[in-house]
Amino acid sequence: MKLAIDIGGTWLRYETVGEEELCGKLPSREHDLLDFIGSMIRKHPQIDAVAVSFAGQVHDGTILSAPNITVSTPEIRDTVESRFGVRLLIENDLNSAALAESLYWEAPFLCALYSGSGLGAGIVEGGELLHGFRSLAGEIGHVPYRRAPFRCGCGKSNCLELYASGSGLAKWMEYEHCAEPVDLEALRQSSDPACRRIADDYLEALLHAAATLLTLCNPSHLILGGGVIRANDWVVDELRCRIGDYALAASLAGVRIELTRLEEASLEGAKLLLDKM
Repeated sequence: MKLAIDIGGTWLRYETVGEEELCGKLPSREHDLLDFIGSMIRKHPQIDAVAVSFAGQVHDGTILSAPNITVSTPEIRDTVESRFGVRLLIENDLNSAALAESLYWEAPFLCALYSGSGLGAGIVEGGELLHGFRSLAGEIGHVPYRRAPFRCGCGKSNCLELYASGSGLAKWMEYEHCAEPVDLEALRQSSDPACRRIADDYLEALLHAAATLLTLCNPSHLILGGGVIRANDWVVDELRCRIGDYALAASLAGVRIELTRLEEASLEGAKLLLDKM
């Protein structure tokens, strides 16, 4: 029996594969990752492998940074393997999503750009994940953009994520005293100019993120997902219409820009990771 976990800034989702199939969803802020893994192994001692899709920066089994998640145990792989005798593989959540998207779209050159609690990207090059020297490739949310009057979870105040993510929307709404719900469409339709400007700034930042990926990585597919985009699928048409003003024209030739069709791409990617163990 194997355990796949996807943990983001809002939810911890899990699914087991093998002799007993279980699945569930829990608020991530109320559940420590190590504690959850330990509780699952104690309840189901037949679990012999765990794959984690993690919304943060990870390298060689260690969590380097997690802007939207509280981390008690950075050395998660070594801790789980020594404490429970269970193999663990941990991967960035957007890398996991990109693996699943690449399989679904049959696209060996693909970028996944997701806007949810945070903003991130996963890059598949020739059918393989692009990791970089310390597994930090694809951290589009922390590319310098415009200065904000508050800080990102990473500590900087000029990240794309401060404009093109759910957490960024919430920070801008608090700063502007915007009374609308934290919803992009509500902001877009608001009678308050400050609220409408937050929505406009979101789209502008997302266009910069998409154009950067298309120009640098030259994928055949740019797949958009994450909670904010899934709740506002009109964003995909906006990007298709306006991307030509931002990305290198040659990089746009033949590119498909699509909304994800996977319900839980990061969790599906974690299940694919289990196949590598």
